[in-house]
Amino acid sequence: MRKIMSVVAFMVAAAANAQIVDTFDTNDYGWTEISADDGEALIVDGKMHVEGKNSDSRISTHCYAPLDITNDFEMKCDAFVKSVSEKNEFGLIVNYRDDYNFIVFRVTEGAALYERFVDGKLVGRFGNTIKLKSQKKTELKLGLKSTFNKLEFYVNDMKALELRYFPLETTGVGFYVYGKQSIDFDNLEFIQ
Repeated sequence: MRKIMSVVAFMVAAAANAQIVDTFDTNDYGWTEISADDGEALIVDGKMHVEGKNSDSRISTHCYAPLDITNDFEMKCDAFVKSVSEKNEFGLIVNYRDDYNFIVFRVTEGAALYERFVDGKLVGRFGNTIKLKSQKKTELKLGLKSTFNKLEFYVNDMKALELRYFPLETTGVGFYVYGKQSIDFDNLEFIQ
């Protein structure tokens, strides 16, 4: 009887913390893929490759995550970065509705930033200083936690930003690159 109860308790705990990992070996979640003169967002060799080809490039890709945004969730990924600098930014997109309505959490040299766009206009911005060990050819861990109207953005498992009283409205998530920047994103986890 104890064994049965242990198995049931394990199954309940596993169901309470469902985890889905996108390794980009396929495009099961319907990521947008683009290739243009100013940049590209393509699944290449099991990674989401996002590259801006000039200093004014703004390249992003998105999908609709298998999440219930009314409940707490966590999102994590690996980012393989060529160079972190003041002019070349990258990050995570959440609350993506369309190309004019979304939230982006960005990383740049020495700072983490939050920006919210509504109808194509910047309506909110918040930033915090961060210190990264390496600036060239580095791997970073990016993460986002959503708990009861609170969003926390993590860089290398350290909290970089926290926003309170901010409910999400859509499951749209994605990746963002600004400037002449090349990033490979991999192992995107959705935990709920």
